[in-house]
Parts: sequence; C-alpha cells; structure tokens
Amino acid sequence: MPEDAPGRDPDQLPRTTARGALGVPAGEAVPGAVRLAVRLAAPPEHVWPALTEPDRVAEWFGDLAAPLRPGEDNRLDFEDGDFFTLRPTLLVPARRLAYDWRFLGIGKQQRIAWTLDQDGTGTLLTVTDHDTTRTPAEAGQLLEGWRDFLTRLATHLHTGTGARYALRDDIDGAVDLPPGPYRPLTYPALLDWLPVAEDGFRPAWFFVVDDEGPRRFPLHDWELRDGQRLEFAVEIPGAHTHPGARVTLAPVADGTGRRLAFTHRGWTRLGLPEGRAQELRRRFTATWTASLAAARERAHRAAGPD
Repeated sequence: MPEDAPGRDPDQLPRTTARGALGVPAGEAVPGAVRLAVRLAAPPEHVWPALTEPDRVAEWFGDLAAPLRPGEDNRLDFEDGDFFTLRPTLLVPARRLAYDWRFLGIGKQQRIAWTLDQDGTGTLLTVTDHDTTRTPAEAGQLLEGWRDFLTRLATHLHTGTGARYALRDDIDGAVDLPPGPYRPLTYPALLDWLPVAEDGFRPAWFFVVDDEGPRRFPLHDWELRDGQRLEFAVEIPGAHTHPGARVTLAPVADGTGRRLAFTHRGWTRLGLPEGRAQELRRRFTATWTASLAAARERAHRAAGPD
C-alpha cells in the first residue's frame, strides 16, 4: 500500500468540501493524494449500492467482475480495453469504502478511499486517490478524470439511468522501472519490448498480437529523441486519421526510479463504426499493456538482484 509524505496522512487532513450546486464536484491536490467531494441529494444508504453493487457500478463507472469483498481480488472493466485490477481493504456499509488498484494490472498501486457523510437529508461523498509519485501535471489530469466520474455518478443517482462514457479517445498507461542500466528508448533495447518491426531501413510496422493472432499496421512519422521520448503514428485501414503515440521515460516524482509511460490518441476520430473502433482500441490496449510489462521485466533483469 502506498505511503504518504512523512507526518502527513491525507486521511487525517481536512476534507474537501463540495460547495455550490448539488452534483457539482470540487477537488484539490493534497500531499500524496488527490481528493474530490460532491454533494448528493440521496442519503448515504442509497449512495452505497452505487459504489459497491456490480449492477449499479456498471451504470456510471465500469463492470465489476464480482461483488466487493475485503481481501478478494476483483476487476473493474470499462469494455474498451481499459481496466483496473483491485482488492478491497475496507467496507463499512454506508460509511467507508477503500481498495487498492492498478490500472491495466501493471500500473503503480494506488489506494482509493471513499467516505460518505450525512449532509442534511443527502450525502457528502468524498473520494481520495493516494499516490506519492505523481507530478503536478498528473495530479491535475487526475482531478479532471475524477470530476468526470463523480459527475456521472451524480447524474445516475439523480435520473436512475446509465451515465457511462462509450469510448475514451486516449489509450494510456505506465510502469515504473528500477534504477539501472536499462534504456528502453534506445536501440536495440527498444525493439525488444515495443512491437515494431523494420523494413531493413527504418521502423515500418506496429504489430498487434493477442488471442486473435498477430496483425501489422504501417508506421508513420517515427521520431526518437535522446532516449527519453518516442513519437509515431499508426495507420488504421479505412480510418480517417492515424492515431498518434507518444512514449516517454522520466524520473518518478519521489526519486525511486523511472516511469515509462505512453499515450496513444485518436480512437474516437477514426471514422469507423463504433463496434469496430472499440475492438481495435481493445486490441491495441492489450498489446501496449503486454509491451510495458515486457519492458519492466527486462529492466529488473538488467538491474540485477536487489
């Protein structure tokens, strides 16, 4: 479980207060965490099922593989390739919920804590996302992400209807690598984990390999900079645009290692039928996930025994 800054436990800091209209989240970054809160018209006992029961969570967030039980592994799936593996650590009905999760099953473990406080006849719902290694930019992006999710939850509770997004434009993810000699964004190490192939002169294809078998997609605009950034675009047959990818290697904010991260944009702008776009996004997400896992394994091998 991640630890927060010495002497500064985010759970003991003053909570964010959601002010203004009902259903409008307010948030802030605090030491070691991002926290948001929202005022809801429903009482805590009515909000609780929307956070814990699979059929209700599916209406605004994602698909839980099973009911939440302390200490039992679970999975929250968004049906577009994105998912979290998670393990609940605390369930106090209508009061508190906490779980540890990893994005795509490979990201840094983060601790998510929900608190439900009576607010008149309604609820003040607070979510705290703990991670000491985020940069200010990453914390800002996360605030926006949680603000969107809480707005969707408030909409679902108010209307009783589904409020999930259909398809996210970006595929993104990251793994933390240990200090050591491994340089994943240099030749030839790059070709050992990233599924690209050369035509004898330059990188020419990106390979998607999953349970449906391999398929190659032409590469465009390949640019590798100083062993710290790679950019390229992937041609999708019949699509209006070429989704552009960026891969970066940068120090982790707490100085414990390096973070290998990617963002692959453009999946809602392909101009393809939604089902086809979603299938492609799932396949590319699975390939990126496997690639980052391979890079992490190679980095640990290169670093040697602890």
